[in-house]
Amino acid sequence: MAPHYKLVLTTCENQDVARQLAKQLITQKLAACVNILPAVESVYMWQNEVVQQTETKLFIKTKSEKINKMIQTIKELHSYEVPEIQVVDVTAGNLAYFHWLDEVLN
Repeated sequence: MAPHYKLVLTTCENQDVARQLAKQLITQKLAACVNILPAVESVYMWQNEVVQQTETKLFIKTKSEKINKMIQTIKELHSYEVPEIQVVDVTAGNLAYFHWLDEVLN
């Protein structure tokens, strides 16, 4: 199976912001499903300082042809100056799930 399906990872400052972003991605048919993990501890370097904070993690399921628009939309809607946006190829999985994903994102 070619990497036709993608998993996009991002973080948000809290659950409310994550829910709003998820709803926009679903409404615009850029994602078929978004899983929201309410609390992840993040430690990172920002402006020469170590930052430690609780964030909300999103796992976004989509198709290759939606990626460019999704990245643009996340950047436009995100509250962070430099949002995390990582795109992972999905190379195998449940074919029935992928058929559902195709139906939802048509």
